Amino acid sequence: MTKAEKQRQKAIQLYRSGRKVSSICKELGQSRKWFYKWHKRFKAGNPDWYKNKSKAPKNTSGTEETTVNLIIQIRKELMDKKFAHIGAQAIDWELNRMGIDSPSLSTINRIIKRHDLIARKPKYQKKGTPYPKLPVWFPNTLHQVDIWGPRYIKGDGRAYSFNVMDVYTRRVLNHPTRNKSKEEALKGLNKAWKLLGTPDYIQLDNAMTFRGSPRYPRVFGSVIKWCLQNSIQLIFIPLSEPWRNGYIEKFHDSLEKKFFRQIKFNDYQHFCRELRNFNEYHNQNYRYSPLGGLTPNEVYQKDRLSYECTAKQLPAESALSEGYIHLIRLIRSNLKLNIFGEEFDVPKELEYEYVVATICLRNHMIRVYDSQWKSLFTLPYRIPIK
Repeated sequence: MTKAEKQRQKAIQLYRSGRKVSSICKELGQSRKWFYKWHKRFKAGNPDWYKNKSKAPKNTSGTEETTVNLIIQIRKELMDKKFAHIGAQAIDWELNRMGIDSPSLSTINRIIKRHDLIARKPKYQKKGTPYPKLPVWFPNTLHQVDIWGPRYIKGDGRAYSFNVMDVYTRRVLNHPTRNKSKEEALKGLNKAWKLLGTPDYIQLDNAMTFRGSPRYPRVFGSVIKWCLQNSIQLIFIPLSEPWRNGYIEKFHDSLEKKFFRQIKFNDYQHFCRELRNFNEYHNQNYRYSPLGGLTPNEVYQKDRLSYECTAKQLPAESALSEGYIHLIRLIRSNLKLNIFGEEFDVPKELEYEYVVATICLRNHMIRVYDSQWKSLFTLPYRIPIK
C-alpha cells in the first residue's frame, strides 16, 4: 500500500471517529476538496475505494448506452425545471441518488456536448496584477453583499432584491424591496444575520446605499455605522470592478436565468413570494463543486459553529470610536488613492498595483498595505467626533 493510500484511509478513520473535516485536512496537509473526493469514494461502498482509478476516458457506447440515454433525459428534465442547476455535478448527484454508478464528470460533459445540450459561456480573462486575497476558512467569516435590480414587473413597477451570501457555505438571504435605500439595506442585513449569523467581515461595492453621501466622505452612512457598532469590519471592492464580488455576482446570474426569466409575475407580492421560494430552493438544492458537491444547507449542517445573530436591531446615532474599514483600490497613472471620493498621493512604485487602505477609527489614520498585506505607510485621517 502506498503512502497516499494510507493517508486516504487515515482521513476517513479520523472522520468516523468524530474529527471535523477542517481539523483532518490541517493535520494531513490536504485540501477540503481532496477529503470530499475520497469520502465520496468511500461512501460508494467499493472495498478498493482508496486506490487510484484509471484516468483513461470511459467508453460511452455499446453496453453503456442506457446510462448515456439516462444522462440525456436527466439533463433535459433539469433544463425544464424552474430554479434547477443543470450541470454535470447535478446530473452526477441524480444518478447516485438513483443507485446508478455514474461516469466521471468529464464524461458526462462530453455526452452533453455530443448531444448539443451544452450552454456556452464567454471565458473570463484573468488580469495579471496581484489582488489581495481574503481567505475564508469558516462559516460567517465573510459575507458578500449586493443589490440586484431594478427588474420591472409588468403593470406593477420596479423591484429589487438585496442579497447577502456567506462565502463559505454559499447560503443566501434574498430581501425583496421596491427601492435600494439605506433603510431597506439595513432591513436586509438584519434579516440575513438572523438567518445566516453575524459575520466577521462584509464585502460590498461602493454604492451610496452602503457608504453614504459623497458630499461628506468622512461622515459614514447607516450601513457602515451599524456594522462598526457590531464589531463587523467592512471591505469595499475596487471602483468599477463588480466581478470582485464574484460569488454574489454568480448567484445573480442564477437569479436572472432561473428565477426572473422563468416566471411571469402577476404583481409585486407574487414576486416576493416566488423570491422566498427561490431562496429556500437555492439553499436546499443547489450543489457547488467547490463545496464537494454539497448544497449550502448541507455545508451549514456539517460545519456550523455558532450562528446566533448578535447584531443590534438599529444603528444608534452615537459617535464611532472603534472599528476598521478596508478599501481595496487600484493605483492608476495619476498616483492617487481614492478614499470615498477624497484623493491622497502615493509613491510611484505603486502605479498599477492594488493596495488595501484600512481606515482605523481609534487612531484617526489610514494604514496602507500592498496586495500581500504588507504594511507600507500611514496617512492621517481625522474622523468627525459627532
